[in-house]
Amino acid sequence: MRRNAFTLIEMMIAISLFAVVMIFLYQAMATVDKSNIFYTKRLKEITTQQSLYKTIYLDLALSQPKTGQIENISKEEDMVFMQTSHVLHTHVMPYVVYFVKDKHLYRVESANKLTYPFESNINAIVDDFGPVINFRVYKNSTHFLLHININGKDDNLMKIRQLNAL
Repeated sequence: MRRNAFTLIEMMIAISLFAVVMIFLYQAMATVDKSNIFYTKRLKEITTQQSLYKTIYLDLALSQPKTGQIENISKEEDMVFMQTSHVLHTHVMPYVVYFVKDKHLYRVESANKLTYPFESNINAIVDDFGPVINFRVYKNSTHFLLHININGKDDNLMKIRQLNAL
């Protein structure tokens, strides 16, 4: 006997196998979506941290000699006043202050030399770099040592050579 078509049983087996394969593919796709969301979030955190480190590094490395004044606020926080040739915004504002308030690191960029406490009518741009646990800066004649802890897990130490002190 010669057949030209599939039987109903053969079609049901093929559809069942196809359904099982689709279930596994769906689960794999859901896992890939979850990992993409996780790694996208983690990449954003790392990129934000790296831009923070880059900004602090350039500010300290390009600071003018004898302008890195450091005031110790507490065991975990310092306030740093400097004049730098690094500009974060489009305006030329060479005076920069880093300070921690309410466990957030702030960067103030101004055209005029700043003193603490800040005046209420200063012309400055303030950037909030987010929460920090530690922010300490130490200085000798040619180098800065920065101790910063952003996420509470990793202590980061950076030794930064003051390039304008050469």
